[in-house]
Amino acid sequence: MGELKVVLEDELLKAFKERAYRIFGFKKGSLKAAVEIAIRDFIERIDLVQAEDMSIDRIRGLLRDLKVTSVELQHKALRLWVGE
Repeated sequence: MGELKVVLEDELLKAFKERAYRIFGFKKGSLKAAVEIAIRDFIERIDLVQAEDMSIDRIRGLLRDLKVTSVELQHKALRLWVGE
């Protein structure tokens, strides 16, 4: 196991913790689980962009017609992923 220490803006950290606890509950390992999901998601997105050689503008174009915000989309995806 590796260790990663990061310093985040207060508002970003607060928002992250609120959502992590909402999804995983106030128990040991909740933040770790949320961070692991965030890192895996980041890696998958970067790999997808590089594998398909898609620019950010092209990805934005694919998502342009969605009627939800990016945050709402992430929440829906997370709910699907955790089986809610």
